[in-house]
Amino acid sequence: MSRKLLWMLPGAVGLAALLSSVLVPSEDYWRSELSQLQVVAQTQMLSSNLTEMSLDRLEEILVSEVPDLQGSGGQWQAELNGRSVIVLADPTNNRMRIVVPVVATSALSEEQIQAMLVANFHSALDARYAVSNGAVVAVFVHPLSTLQETDLRSGLHQVVNLAETFGSSYSSGGLGFLPNGQRREAPAVPEGSIGI
Repeated sequence: MSRKLLWMLPGAVGLAALLSSVLVPSEDYWRSELSQLQVVAQTQMLSSNLTEMSLDRLEEILVSEVPDLQGSGGQWQAELNGRSVIVLADPTNNRMRIVVPVVATSALSEEQIQAMLVANFHSALDARYAVSNGAVVAVFVHPLSTLQETDLRSGLHQVVNLAETFGSSYSSGGLGFLPNGQRREAPAVPEGSIGI
């Protein structure tokens, strides 16, 4: 090893130590609720108990969740909490989606559009607002094969909640990722700021 390289080595080691102390989260982070959720999700994905989702299994779960399920073979429709729910699954392309119509896009105000975009980041969780064929919809999209029963049940209720709270809290459930731990009923429409 050259003398110049040996001379630079302590500085590089010091820099690496400094960077690792900055980049490695503190113990408080690991104890936070968010990190606990991440660990649970990672553990669930590593578990050997995961079962690949099929159309038959998907239909069994839907039947247990929604009364009067209609359809088969990857296309179902039902009503849940007074909302029309459409479930589409495509094993060939490994996709599934749950869709709940919300309102015609022609009826949207600029404030509602902004509030939906803010909600998609802060309070919509796994569901999202989207636009399809002239309608705002609440949608949950997931690869079919890795979809687990708890995810399906949660996604189903999240899209219904998101549709129901349109115009008020724009939320798919009780949890929301708001800036600086703030709590609010409806997402504020940003006025020129870029704060996350």
